[in-house]
Amino acid sequence: MYRVVQVLNNNIAIVKKNHEQAIAMGKGLVFQKKKGDLLSEDSIQNLFVLKSEESKQNFSFLLKDVPLDFITTAYEIIENAVTRYHYSVQEYIYVTLTDHIYWNYKRLIKGEYQNSLLPDISKQYPKEYQIAKDGLRIIKERLDIAFPEDELKNISIHFINAQGKTPEPAAIPADTYDEQQRVMQILEEALRKRNIVRTEKTQNFYDRLMIHLRYMLERTEEEKVDEFALKMEEDLKKDYPKAYSVAEEMYRIINENTGLKLNASEKVYFTIHIQRLL
Repeated sequence: MYRVVQVLNNNIAIVKKNHEQAIAMGKGLVFQKKKGDLLSEDSIQNLFVLKSEESKQNFSFLLKDVPLDFITTAYEIIENAVTRYHYSVQEYIYVTLTDHIYWNYKRLIKGEYQNSLLPDISKQYPKEYQIAKDGLRIIKERLDIAFPEDELKNISIHFINAQGKTPEPAAIPADTYDEQQRVMQILEEALRKRNIVRTEKTQNFYDRLMIHLRYMLERTEEEKVDEFALKMEEDLKKDYPKAYSVAEEMYRIINENTGLKLNASEKVYFTIHIQRLL
């Protein structure tokens, strides 16, 4: 049995069992229920476990700006990748993918949707491409939104960048946190010098970039070499030299301050988002 921690609407609640919190979903699941009431496992249709304190914070962060149905849809896409395709992901994808789907939907209904700058990656990343196909189907079923097929590349790259086993949750030491803050300030100052700042028009892309940078600074392992990502990197270097130059500068700052070496797929991701900020 699960105990209700917080009712979010008639169909969704935050629940708890054995000190582990989760998001429980089901039609009419918590109608006339309140905090402290019990739910049987049979009554829950979908369950997304919030495995760590970071997971809980991410969910709370998203609730401030993103409608609940977009959050649960993105979580379902990720859980489908994890359970059906045994695809390990890092924690930050719950924030970045949710954010991406919601704000691309906003651009779609305003007629401002932008096609991906990426080439076709279906042959090089068949598993991620299939996860993205499932994702578009889930979005259509849950939200009744029909994204262009080009969106497959965008969703794929989110999974490519976030691939990898999430480390066991642990408290970040105060000195480590202070060091991360210092590096983030250096990165933001470098962007300001390039006239890349957070404005009302650019806030969504800028915030997504900051979220990803912060998670990157918490990594402890270098990423594997990806030949196709290296080819994409070379193409973007030719097509978007200014954006690539900014990405290069950020990587230099990160490497000099942390010793962390980043892979080509990360550089592709940042070059694309910097190009849109520019």
